[in-house]
Amino acid sequence: MSLVSKGGNSRMIEALYNCYELLASDPKCDIPSMGHSVAKVYFAFNLSEKGDLMDVIPLGEQKGKRMVPMEMQVPEQEKRASGIRPNFLCDGSSYFLGTDNKNNPARARQAFEASRELHLSILGEVDDSGARAVCMFFKNWSPENAHEHPVLKEVLDEVLDGRNIVFRLHGEPGYIHERPKVRAAWLKYKQRTRSEVVGQCLVTGKIAPIARLHSNIKGVRGAQSSGASLVSFNLSAFESYGKKQSFNAPVSEDAAFGYTTALNYMLANRQYNVQLEPGTTVVFWSERGADSPEHNLLAQLLFAADEVGDLTAADGKQVDLQTTKLIQDILLKVRAGSPLDLETLNLDLDSRFYVLGLSPNSSRLSVRFWHVDTFGTLLRRVLQHHEDMEIHRPRNLPEFFVLSANRILRETAPPSDRERTPPPVLTGGLMRAILQGTPYPQSLYSALLSRIRADRKVNFVRAAVIKACLLRRQRFISSHDKSQKEGVYITVGLNSESTDTAYLLGRLFAVLEKAQQEANPNLNATIRDRFFGSASATPRAVFPQLLRLAQHHIEKAEYGALLDRRIEEIMVKLDGFPSHLSLSEQGMFMLGYYHQREAFYKTNEEREV
Repeated sequence: MSLVSKGGNSRMIEALYNCYELLASDPKCDIPSMGHSVAKVYFAFNLSEKGDLMDVIPLGEQKGKRMVPMEMQVPEQEKRASGIRPNFLCDGSSYFLGTDNKNNPARARQAFEASRELHLSILGEVDDSGARAVCMFFKNWSPENAHEHPVLKEVLDEVLDGRNIVFRLHGEPGYIHERPKVRAAWLKYKQRTRSEVVGQCLVTGKIAPIARLHSNIKGVRGAQSSGASLVSFNLSAFESYGKKQSFNAPVSEDAAFGYTTALNYMLANRQYNVQLEPGTTVVFWSERGADSPEHNLLAQLLFAADEVGDLTAADGKQVDLQTTKLIQDILLKVRAGSPLDLETLNLDLDSRFYVLGLSPNSSRLSVRFWHVDTFGTLLRRVLQHHEDMEIHRPRNLPEFFVLSANRILRETAPPSDRERTPPPVLTGGLMRAILQGTPYPQSLYSALLSRIRADRKVNFVRAAVIKACLLRRQRFISSHDKSQKEGVYITVGLNSESTDTAYLLGRLFAVLEKAQQEANPNLNATIRDRFFGSASATPRAVFPQLLRLAQHHIEKAEYGALLDRRIEEIMVKLDGFPSHLSLSEQGMFMLGYYHQREAFYKTNEEREV
């Protein structure tokens, strides 16, 4: 089904097309020009001026037992799922030699004949020695003699494996498809073979030939290695007014080439994309370019630096020290709760920033989220996300640790199965909450509560997410219902003044666990391992028993009197033990538990117990 036909998604295609024009105008960018694409090439056939095959040159480099091919710009390759469709000057052995290892000699011979016809029709009249060499090769080559050819014998198995091959002229630099007259002949052929269907392009608004098919998108994790379609029609139910395939949502051939090329280019370059855990690939770009401070700043705040390929700039240099210092200063102010004046950052706050999330869906791609906003607006929302996630940090955490979306999603899976794919709705919901400033998805909150009950562990990330979910939910309710304005005050660290029952119960459980640990330092398991789940859900059934048990622990503990005083301070604020805690209250219980546990490990100057 077409994405363009639904609810304004043509704007996404338009943004990608504009991105192509931006990249193509950058002299430092090697994005393919119109009529060309990037291909992985394994071999070059070295031809004499008479078209004789003189040598087979391996391209790329050997890494261990596998050959890593060379990536190069070649004449645009056909999208072919079946049938015989030859590519110009870059193709496999069945098209160039008339033989392969697929045990179908008749089809291989047909592929060679089709390729010979294509190359002779394009290059037959071209006054260029490289073009003449290719024509002579196709005229003189005999598929029956391929296995006996002396040049092919040593590399025959690898060549027949269907890997891409290009041509070069003996004694001349470069490859034949790069020669100016050959390129001109190819572009002239492309103009002649443009679509006969002409209409108004949904992207550019111009009257132009309409693309019947759009090129595959490669590089989305989990999709087919040959690529998947972002725009396609495969059932009659998607057709209207008798228009089939992509004529149903008309995009010109130039626009189709531009948006697919831009997307493929960004998916192949790490500074433009990141992998979310593990079924969503995110592509992001700025009007200011990949080497701009705006792009680098948001990339590191949205996704940790180690997830974005070291934030390498477009010219191959690392992010400049000024941008790195800016990121650190911003994080320090967010962590301290200090106001941040974006107007003083010397950034283009009005430039536009784009974020696109893609997931594989059989031979097609699904759009999980698509967000466009000004850099300033998006930066404020991302900083609000980090401020909401801020919580008392363990001492061993790196100073500029960024709590990325990936790190959050990873906590929803069991520790022994970090590769488990979160539900797509969860990934998309989390990113939309960050980018739009809306409440975090309830599915994320519920998944983390379930994971904590199963693992009986409230770590830094889980506590931060619970705190942020509760805080945003409270903020959302207060903004829509003025009578609910006075709510529970959720803090970064321990709130010793809080009278919230669930929060106090979490603190109490942490103190009781501490008493047990002080009394029995070598315990392999604590009350957390046996009672955490029931204490956070049905406290009345658990806490009386735990308090009786704590009296024995306090008597044995070295600092029992101090712990007893802490228990008393908490119990004074409690009005009995409720029979059940709601999901929101269970989150407050876990937050209180985490805050109290972290307070135990503060330095003497900071200690609150």
